[in-house]
Amino acid sequence: QKSFALGSASDTFSITAVKNSATGYTIPTGGTVAVAAGGLSQVSNEAGYSLIGSSAINSPRGVAVATNPNNPNFGTTYLANSAPNATLGDGLYALKADQSDAFGYGNTAQTGGLNFSLPTAATSAASPFRVSVGQDNNVYISDWSDASGTLYRMSGNLTAGAVVLAGIGGSTYTAATGGPTPGQNHGSVSSVFVTGSATTGNLVVYTIDEDLTRAHFAGGAIDHTDRNSLWRYDIGSGTSDFTGTPTRVNAANVLLGLSNAASSTDMDRGSNGLWYLAQNRAAGNERGIVVLGADGGTLFDSRAVTLATTGQTVDIFRNIQGITVSPDNKYIACVLNGSDIVIIPLDENGIPKIDERRVINTGADINSGRDIAYDAAGNLHYVSSGQAEYRVIAPGGFTSTTLTYDGTAYTFTVVPEPTGTALALGGLLAAAGRRRRRVTV
Repeated sequence: QKSFALGSASDTFSITAVKNSATGYTIPTGGTVAVAAGGLSQVSNEAGYSLIGSSAINSPRGVAVATNPNNPNFGTTYLANSAPNATLGDGLYALKADQSDAFGYGNTAQTGGLNFSLPTAATSAASPFRVSVGQDNNVYISDWSDASGTLYRMSGNLTAGAVVLAGIGGSTYTAATGGPTPGQNHGSVSSVFVTGSATTGNLVVYTIDEDLTRAHFAGGAIDHTDRNSLWRYDIGSGTSDFTGTPTRVNAANVLLGLSNAASSTDMDRGSNGLWYLAQNRAAGNERGIVVLGADGGTLFDSRAVTLATTGQTVDIFRNIQGITVSPDNKYIACVLNGSDIVIIPLDENGIPKIDERRVINTGADINSGRDIAYDAAGNLHYVSSGQAEYRVIAPGGFTSTTLTYDGTAYTFTVVPEPTGTALALGGLLAAAGRRRRRVTV
């Protein structure tokens, strides 16, 4: 850690961290990764594996990082553990960027007063499930279990919790009657993305729901083919137990419906406004990755592209457990069921360039990889219950990050080229009429 004194609270400053590494996920090794039962369906080029942090966790299901530099907990990683063991409990944990304990809770899982084992004392391996940090700096927790499926929220320091969507419980699927409790606006929630804030009256919550269908609101026979859709809840200024009707975002049925409802699904949204959806399908007979436009239209279907480019009906991108978009919209990263990671560059329109995919070999192919997230500096954080670990891997190459305070707010920039770094720092330091402290670490 580094420290420096400010002359006054209005002093401006920049902190720059520079790293240059020959190994990382953006750098090919020259080798290949073979087809594996828990991996992709085609041989793929290999990317470098640069491990910069890890922690043992027995039953991880979700990981998210606070990437907003104006979040008081900027850089904090939140981890969901879904089952207790002799060391760790059932709930959430938080680590700083240097892998130290963020809030001093030690091995005590935080629940914020929530019960992730509702309605019985039995512990569910799908509760808590995936986590996401909202624009309001709260941590949102999906519950994918049938018994207690819903959406929760906890404060950034994990002290206070609330139920966001009214009603506890998802659904035990049956062909005739499967679905949420009548009148309930959600089922089992597998993933979440949140924009806005209740404080400013524009809170919007997006979920992928295993059980919910349009027929639950439109009436008539339940049509399960649109299960695992992307839903939008316009909550506004509400803080808990929202009962309003959501709007389906995807214009067509894009993820699994009736026959394979238990497939794990995930999603993320790029700063370009596009949605990136994924699902775990070992057989590869369904699309593994789908990209939606802001209007819900399908822009990319990995199975269709696989068929068009290779003639194979088995999707290249099978076994996708979790997906995340880089802050600069240059990559998507997916954790595979076998715990390896695939990196896919995006073109200028945000569409995956599948021929340029690379796989990071994280060790023995072991089920199950669970979730993945980028931090603000471009490092990848992932969890695997098979490996029983949380790990952080670096992009490699030359990277310079700069945290800047202008007297009122923070910005965080990442420059991947030395020439760009020199230009960026030159512009920052040339700002006239400011007192500035600059520290390089």
